[in-house]
Amino acid sequence: MILGLDLSAKENNKTGYFYFNKKPIFGILYKNEEILNLIENEKFKYIFIDAPLSYGYPYRIEEKLLYKYGFKPLPLSLKSMKLLYERANLLKSKIMEINKNIEVYETFPRAVEKILKLKYQYFSNVFKYKDIYDAYLSYLAGLFFNLNKYEKFGNLILPKI
Repeated sequence: MILGLDLSAKENNKTGYFYFNKKPIFGILYKNEEILNLIENEKFKYIFIDAPLSYGYPYRIEEKLLYKYGFKPLPLSLKSMKLLYERANLLKSKIMEINKNIEVYETFPRAVEKILKLKYQYFSNVFKYKDIYDAYLSYLAGLFFNLNKYEKFGNLILPKI
């Protein structure tokens, strides 16, 4: 099973999640504990997260490759992105404590959206918050990965069509 997460840099901001377990399940979480409880209570094999999982200053190889292909990620030189990186890696280490067999990957929903030719307006009546839509896009990256139809941009995973 695949979990898509649109992680926020701070625990008091919305983190969207999306997964499929006989039906689509999605919503908003805030605290790390809530996210970890979800992960502990489900049988996820893959987690695809919209957050940097590696560090490079001012740009990581992932950003350089994304820029080369016309995508526009934010660099880790921004304070908010550094906070996001720190939270993502803290969560990743706690996820590994819960279950060492879960694989955690980074993705970039704006690129997924562009590659798959999707737009939030198509889904705005389903997903109340853009955070959930971005979690859905992260989930789709995981789905393409699971189908072996993906591209790696450094350690970042994107659909390949």
